[in-house]
Amino acid sequence: MWCKWACAGLLLAAVSSFAKPFPICMYGVDRPADLKTIKKAGFSCFQTYQQEPEKLAALAKQAKKSGLQVVFYPNKLFDTPYEAAARSWPVLAWYLVDEPDVWRWSRARVMQAYNRTKFTFPAHDVTLVIGQGKTAVPYYDLPDALMVDWYPVPHLPLVSFGEQIALAKQGQDSLAASEKPLWGVVQAFNWKEFKQHRPDNDRIGRFPTESEIRFMSYHSIINGAEGVFYFVFTSNGKPLPEANPEWWRRVTAVTRELARLKKVFEKGTPSALGFPVQSPLSAKTWLYKGKKYTVLVNASDSEASLPAELLTAKCKRLVGTRNNTVLGPYDVMVLACRA
Repeated sequence: MWCKWACAGLLLAAVSSFAKPFPICMYGVDRPADLKTIKKAGFSCFQTYQQEPEKLAALAKQAKKSGLQVVFYPNKLFDTPYEAAARSWPVLAWYLVDEPDVWRWSRARVMQAYNRTKFTFPAHDVTLVIGQGKTAVPYYDLPDALMVDWYPVPHLPLVSFGEQIALAKQGQDSLAASEKPLWGVVQAFNWKEFKQHRPDNDRIGRFPTESEIRFMSYHSIINGAEGVFYFVFTSNGKPLPEANPEWWRRVTAVTRELARLKKVFEKGTPSALGFPVQSPLSAKTWLYKGKKYTVLVNASDSEASLPAELLTAKCKRLVGTRNNTVLGPYDVMVLACRA
């Protein structure tokens, strides 16, 4: 049996069925009853750490009704009555392993797990998440879609998340995997709620502000992310909307923006901005239905002057400051301009 699915998996690994959607996903959603809340907040998919087949089946059933896709661990579905049914679940991708770089998985071990999953679910794609953009073992070309989680608030520079996304993109390019999607996992939690690596250190942490969540989201897109996940839906064991409504509002203020731009990111054609943008500003532009949509970010702690070309009447501001001349520290602007 090993040779059968391993060898087949090697062939399947070369062919991904992704049409590059732009997923907007939430991590750690465990209850079917919460999917209405997830959908309303602009998410198109969710991940769960649940693995019991009965629970996954219930989540998948409700996800299909809600128009959501799922990201599940496949491990406990193999060789069970649920295996055949799972082939028709609304799967965005099977979740292979969480941070193989941290757990020191070899390429061979990752490929073995990939092949097992791909042989069982050939019509579905497989993803894994790495804990930083540059890893000692190059996993970049192994899954159908690669994810990066990096949580800087408050102990690391805010820009480091986007920088890790850029490093992962370079890793994909180096292994001829640039056509595979890259997804960023944005911090939506307080580090104080998690075990510290150094118990002798003071516990540090806070929940990111709305502005920080927005910056990390759009800065990751500027640096190559083709989808965004948010970690995590729970706070101290309770769903975030119940545990802390204000924190949930910060997240959903951004995800609803992204949901309105989803078709631009999916169906728009990358396009030249048409004029130079100087550091600390960076920008990315898509042509969609006769308009140029531009994401502009200020990756510094000082105000930055806006290009005069974006201040004309032909540009409408969809996201960001109303200031006519500058973009604030770690601020974001999204514009739709007549082409």
